[in-house]
Amino acid sequence: MTNSKQPKILFADIESAGVNALKPDLGFVIVFGFKWSYEEKAKSLTISQKDLKKFNDRTLLIEASKIYTEADLVVFHFGSVFDRRFIQGRLLINNLPPIPPTKMRDTCMLARSIANFSSNRLKHLAKILKFKNQKLENGWPVNWLLAMQGDIKAIKELAVYCEGDVLALEELYYRLLPFDNPHPRIIDDRSSCAVCGGAVVYHGFAYVGINKYRRYQCSVCSRWDRERKAVK
Repeated sequence: MTNSKQPKILFADIESAGVNALKPDLGFVIVFGFKWSYEEKAKSLTISQKDLKKFNDRTLLIEASKIYTEADLVVFHFGSVFDRRFIQGRLLINNLPPIPPTKMRDTCMLARSIANFSSNRLKHLAKILKFKNQKLENGWPVNWLLAMQGDIKAIKELAVYCEGDVLALEELYYRLLPFDNPHPRIIDDRSSCAVCGGAVVYHGFAYVGINKYRRYQCSVCSRWDRERKAVK
């Protein structure tokens, strides 16, 4: 059960299908995978066989939007380019209200800004960083073709694959977290780490313009930050 004082972090991923599964006017959502930071297992919502035959993801989008709306922070991989924009496009087409402008961390863009890896794909990052949760094989393109034919077994296999992505996503988020300096503060206590709530240790100063600020590092997640009040 979640602690009401802790932020609700949602890790999410979608699987889409259609003539062009990358564009919301040419595709639709068939799986919404998600996991809350305070839960152990990932879950997923899948399109029904009835809706799949009509290429209708309206019911799935309504349920996914309810989950999204509960989040204080949402984490996607490549979500700023694909997932969130695809969802918003499908909401528009289905004449549904928008999801809230919740703060988002995109682990793909973050990895790209931190290091110059040969690839920032989730599968590659999970491999080189030796994650416990490796990206599963997705059965491309067979499972997608079967799904378009109304094969529920294929949809369930895609849901398992999507849930695996969500677990790898969560692991990547926490691995990148110490390097994510622009990460918004999600912990209310100003005397502790802004993102994990750990105790901080002060080391030197940060200089911004003519002002000087005390700099500190979290003793738990190792993230660096500084005080917001300048030293007089």
